[in-house]
Amino acid sequence: MKYNNSQNSSTIANHYANQKCQKRFIKFTDLSIRHLKPSSKRVDYWCQGLSGFGIRVSPKGTKTWFFLFRYRGMQKRMSLGRYPKTPLSEAINKYGDAKKAVDHGLDPLFQKHTGEKEERDELILNELVEYYLEHNKKTGKKSWKQEERNLRKYLLPDLKNKKISQVAPKDLSKIFHNIIVVREAPVAAKRLYSYIRRLFNFAADMGLMRRRDNPCLDIKLKFPNNKRERHLSPKEIYLFWNTLEDILMSPIIRLALRFLILTVARSGEVREMKWSDVDLKGRMWILPKTKNGRMHRVYLGDLAIQILKEAREYTLGNGLVFGSTRHFKTCGKRLEDLEVLSSWALSQPIRRHFEMFNITEKFYPHDLRRTGATMIAGLFGRRDFAALALNHTNQDVTDVYDQYGYDREKKLMLNALNKAVEVIINSPNVESVPSFDELREKIIQSVQSPNLHLRQGVDSQLDFQASFSSPVSYKLSYAHDGSRNGV
Repeated sequence: MKYNNSQNSSTIANHYANQKCQKRFIKFTDLSIRHLKPSSKRVDYWCQGLSGFGIRVSPKGTKTWFFLFRYRGMQKRMSLGRYPKTPLSEAINKYGDAKKAVDHGLDPLFQKHTGEKEERDELILNELVEYYLEHNKKTGKKSWKQEERNLRKYLLPDLKNKKISQVAPKDLSKIFHNIIVVREAPVAAKRLYSYIRRLFNFAADMGLMRRRDNPCLDIKLKFPNNKRERHLSPKEIYLFWNTLEDILMSPIIRLALRFLILTVARSGEVREMKWSDVDLKGRMWILPKTKNGRMHRVYLGDLAIQILKEAREYTLGNGLVFGSTRHFKTCGKRLEDLEVLSSWALSQPIRRHFEMFNITEKFYPHDLRRTGATMIAGLFGRRDFAALALNHTNQDVTDVYDQYGYDREKKLMLNALNKAVEVIINSPNVESVPSFDELREKIIQSVQSPNLHLRQGVDSQLDFQASFSSPVSYKLSYAHDGSRNGV
């Protein structure tokens, strides 16, 4: 359908606004722009014959000129002013200058924000980070959010406008020195170092710089690789569990901390746990995708079920199981909109009130996962049982072919873990907590067939569907008298 200048421009605008096509191309004239009407949603109109040049009409009637272009593979939008303060002729002139810069390999947004002209076709660090994060997000890299948080927090504040070839080792050394010496967080510095090194390696892979110019090549962060082995003894489990009642904290956080040790799950998995993934009747928690990219099914023992029933009183079985309820009463948020607990929400109460536990050696929420895994391995004398509970994969070709879920085995081991914790926490006092040898003998007799002798093979009464390889003898570091760590 064709229109000439004599036709009503309002009719023209309404015709294009009602079209269902993705882009609305019209001939830009002062009359046609003036008669563009707002709709319920913002609408972009594109100029016929001028690539990337358009005007956006908001629901309130605000009209903004823009230029949409690509620079180094990234799509960008540049505002050219508002109509009618910026008339059509001026907007076209601005568009022409910006289009010329793009054609010469330059970024017009850089010139607009800094007032400078690029001497040569080169990215600044802020652009490289945006390019890198967008690439990782689109390719499904798991750690892109964590990398984004660290790069924006530590790297960009002082160096964002620096050209990537001008970022020197001394610039990064200042950042690492502040994290290591001032913040006393060497692990955080080591993690940031790996992120920055990947960032510049990515720039080299994309042909944006020479690989030998990576500033991380001349920096060596040497720290002792301390392998954390902290886990709680039976008496420490008793003190941890029962002391939580005396500490002022959100009931949801208290329940989440106890749930960690009973399921051997990661704290992040517990914090993001959804009621839609829980089958209370089948006593199963299904994690659609875990750290290793595979689905994981966690059997819920008696204590774990009891905790979920208590948590349901706060979240009514909607949304997150252990979602933050701090704003619920004041903001009136719906239960399905509850916020995910922050990464420090579980560790902060333990750190602040550690003295109340009467435990000598400090522990953190992740140590509860290690404690549960150690209990399982010790109860059965089988390290592969612990690996199943932890959802660890074997780095061999068999892992590709073996797709069995091991639900019966998980039920056996997590039932044993829940029963062991129940015996510990129900002891009359800390002195009466059984030693681990006594605990093992009592629990194994209650959860296993007397014909199962912890050997490789198939037990008919338990109806195992798969056997395990290389059963191992596992010696726990629990003292028989429970005297470890001064408790």
